[in-house]
Amino acid sequence: MGKHKKKRVFWWVIILVLLAVLLGYVLKKELAHNHAVSKTQSTERQATQGSTAEKSLSETTSQEGMPKATPGQMEGMSSTPGSPQPGSLSSQKKKNVDYCTQLENDVKDFFAYLDTKPYVQHLDLGEPVLNHVKDMVKRLSAHPPIPAGEGIDPRILTRNIYHLYRTLGLKDIRLVKEILTNEKDSLEINLEIFYRWLMAGNRCPDGLGLRPSFEVVYKYAGFLINTIGGRACLYRRPNLARLLVTYYCILVVYEADIRGLNNYGIDIYPLVISLKNEISHYHDLEFQSDYLDKLTRIESYYIEKR
Repeated sequence: MGKHKKKRVFWWVIILVLLAVLLGYVLKKELAHNHAVSKTQSTERQATQGSTAEKSLSETTSQEGMPKATPGQMEGMSSTPGSPQPGSLSSQKKKNVDYCTQLENDVKDFFAYLDTKPYVQHLDLGEPVLNHVKDMVKRLSAHPPIPAGEGIDPRILTRNIYHLYRTLGLKDIRLVKEILTNEKDSLEINLEIFYRWLMAGNRCPDGLGLRPSFEVVYKYAGFLINTIGGRACLYRRPNLARLLVTYYCILVVYEADIRGLNNYGIDIYPLVISLKNEISHYHDLEFQSDYLDKLTRIESYYIEKR
């Protein structure tokens, strides 16, 4: 009985030893396999990094081995070492162009540009826009409105209400409307150019034969901001056009005050306050801060006079 028990224990020990040996063998194989896989992955990773680095290096060098320039660097490069930056020559030439000539060229170019626009061509003006506008200015100058006195004489009120429609033709009015509608993106720049050109007066020759006298400009500025007919015309226009035209009309009347030529005694101080408030809330204006600064100076001028 005791011998059989010892034999069973002996065989169990043998089985356990064999299992331990087998388990050790399996673990050894597994560790060896994992080590090989790890080494392979490491090698592949190093190879990938190496190829990426080579590719990056090749992308940043040209065929001659010189580093390629970034877009920002290319903009600053000149074709010849030591040559001036692009645009510097043209800037220098612009400085040498006479101010009056430049103004006239800007006005002429604008009308030439309008000749190419389909919205102008479909009006069938039968002549270049510049020639057509010359005729419009001639008619407007020959029959200027009365920019004040509507409360005293009802005939002035009636005359001003129908003034533009009696002086201009249907095509003339449509032309102005089309320009204001289609050129709204450049309206700020264009109106500023035309204002400087108008205010140049006798300081610049009128090579285009187009510029009206300051007296006529003053009367129409007063008409647009100080009469029922003129203001009704402005308020039928888009906000951008209304604000800008009102602004430049104020500048014209202010200039008349400075020159002592505000013959109709137009009081623009309330308009300055009103327009300043409107422009401060109209953030689509590119030169909003410039308009507000100018209106603030005009406001101060009239406050000191009161």
